[in-house]
Amino acid sequence: MENNFQFISAAVSDRGLSDKRPQNEDSYIALEQVGLFAVADGVGGAQAGDVASQMAVEMLGEAFIHYGDTVDPEEIMKVAIERANEAVYQTANDLPQLSSMATTLAAIHISGNIATIAHVGDSRVYRVDPEGFLHRETEDHSVVEEEVRAGRMTREQAANHPSRNVISRAVGAESTVEVDIRTIMVDPGTIFLLCTDGITRHIDDEEIGELLTTGMSPMTLCAHMKEVCFERGAEDNLTAIIVKVTPAVTAAPTIATPELAEIDPTAEEETIAAARSPFDSPADETPDEIVEIPPAQTVTPPQLEVSQAASDDTEQFLIEDVVEPEDAVQSEYSSSSVVVTASQPAPAPDRDLMMFGSRAGADVLPERTSGNIANTLLMPILWLVIGGIIGLAASYLWQSTNPIPQTEPPQISEMKTGNIPLTAFEENRRLVDRDPVAYANTRAASPQDAEDHYLLGRALLLSGKYFEARRQFAQAKEKLADADPANAKTLSADIAMANSIIESAQAQEIFKKEVEGLAAPARSDTNANAAGSSNTLR
Repeated sequence: MENNFQFISAAVSDRGLSDKRPQNEDSYIALEQVGLFAVADGVGGAQAGDVASQMAVEMLGEAFIHYGDTVDPEEIMKVAIERANEAVYQTANDLPQLSSMATTLAAIHISGNIATIAHVGDSRVYRVDPEGFLHRETEDHSVVEEEVRAGRMTREQAANHPSRNVISRAVGAESTVEVDIRTIMVDPGTIFLLCTDGITRHIDDEEIGELLTTGMSPMTLCAHMKEVCFERGAEDNLTAIIVKVTPAVTAAPTIATPELAEIDPTAEEETIAAARSPFDSPADETPDEIVEIPPAQTVTPPQLEVSQAASDDTEQFLIEDVVEPEDAVQSEYSSSSVVVTASQPAPAPDRDLMMFGSRAGADVLPERTSGNIANTLLMPILWLVIGGIIGLAASYLWQSTNPIPQTEPPQISEMKTGNIPLTAFEENRRLVDRDPVAYANTRAASPQDAEDHYLLGRALLLSGKYFEARRQFAQAKEKLADADPANAKTLSADIAMANSIIESAQAQEIFKKEVEGLAAPARSDTNANAAGSSNTLR
């Protein structure tokens, strides 16, 4: 649906003042051209929260950019957030350093006079209507808010409760997510505020309502909210988007008034009379038979009468008052626009009446033949057929020279981590698990660092060569000090687990059976055991 409103929006995002949060893990997106605005508060620490929040808002934005004109906004919002949940959850499982990441999300989409609101977690959406009343459009998915809604805790108790920052629902926390979505009607003058808990931690609902009704611009409001949070400690990352809905400005259409030229009544009478055929009268006024009038009785009336019934709409302003001769017996000719009186004296013999179809000296009027009627009926049909053929030909020519462009489906790009060495290490580890014998044969002579010795030892362990594997693990352990810090703990843990298997004959036997089970034909129970074994190695 095309937006008939304009938006005035501004945003602010800052990491705050807390030393516990050295990096801003909030993200936001503001796409005025599609009417989409969203904020996200990442959780998980280090770079994990930042990655999760950025993934969520970017996937939501891509969905509306590609499908916003063709799919219902509520459906786009639901599917996009569910897909973002799957992506964040899968990435957290694949990359150990991102294992605890998740994010909140609060979003609005405005199309026409309908706003679609969606949220997960404790990020909020507020609305101030044109009358100045504040409405909180979302309910936090947090432990204390659920207690407040259940009546087991007051809002004053929730504000100071130790678990006030614990959320009960987030994007990427589990394999599936439940999204709260609703739609509302909006009017010009409505103001929306989307914010993370870094704002609401220091500014309560009453103060938010007062700020949004001061009349300040969205940019000034954002700057003021940040200043207030900093004055009160700014204990968390803070992000806010303020959107003011205004009516679209459209230019008023210009209507040109046509000028009518002056009409000469006499000249128009002659034009109307000359343009009408003696056989063009309406069907309900045509006489059943043609009356033969001797030439001596044919006269020209002193004035032509233009019938209002026979004239079209554009000619109605040309009608003159009709002067009817007294005691005259009127005999209609072949046109309702012309009336011939039989009782008038004969005109001069040289008067030319060719405009009525005969000369003054003619004995009778020409009769209407069936051929003339057939031609009159067939000619319009013939022209319609010719016009249709020309139209079809023109349409075919236009389509052949202007083919309909093919819409390419949106390209879905795969997210890649920015840590290239880590990605290479993980790919090599999966290469070892896929074919340990081949890897051991090709890499046995060239291990250089801790990662190389570990991977070679892993391949030998999976191949059943425990003595050689122990030697490679020992060399990897000696070089751990020079290893990539992102891999060091993982290498140390895996080496310790591998040595535990090597030192125990019983463990070797169990491990051997599990590895042989991986090579057997895939069954559902075998796949489950193999997955458990693989996770143990990592």
